[in-house]
Amino acid sequence: MHIRRCLLATAAAVLPLASLAAQERPVFVALSGGVSLPQGTFGDASDMGWHAQATLGVSTFMQPIGLRLDVAYNQFAFKDATVALLGSGNNSVASGTLNATYRLPMTNSALSPYLITGLGAYRTDCSLASCEAATHFGWNAGLGARLNVLGLVTFLEARYHRTKLNGDALAYFPITLGLTF
Repeated sequence: MHIRRCLLATAAAVLPLASLAAQERPVFVALSGGVSLPQGTFGDASDMGWHAQATLGVSTFMQPIGLRLDVAYNQFAFKDATVALLGSGNNSVASGTLNATYRLPMTNSALSPYLITGLGAYRTDCSLASCEAATHFGWNAGLGARLNVLGLVTFLEARYHRTKLNGDALAYFPITLGLTF
């Protein structure tokens, strides 16, 4: 009976740590996507869109700070008023951002919340012949959480991105669900 209690106590202490170690691989790749919500004047002309993202990251179990390179593509359909004025089409934003992450302390938990912020290049374009593609620098900030579910490391995050489009601010808010490898 005493051996059984010792084994159960050991398993209870080690299993949460094992799931945390699985979450914090030193180098990881992630694929993700979700919905993108245009903000401000960009939101006046564009409907909710979608995005796809690939990530290469570096983090450690012992340090809360990590580094990520994200490459994303966002597409937003024109709103009806814009279609009436310009014709049907869409806006797109392709970006490459270098981001720092800060993992919030959560001991003995498979849930690992984090803050993220970064800078990068954003290439804006639209499907109309009258549009000119342009690349501008921009920034992003948000929060997310990594979660170990049945041996799969997933994450859910929301970030605010801001850059320029024809001299005006372009802002959008992607909500991302991803899988880490």
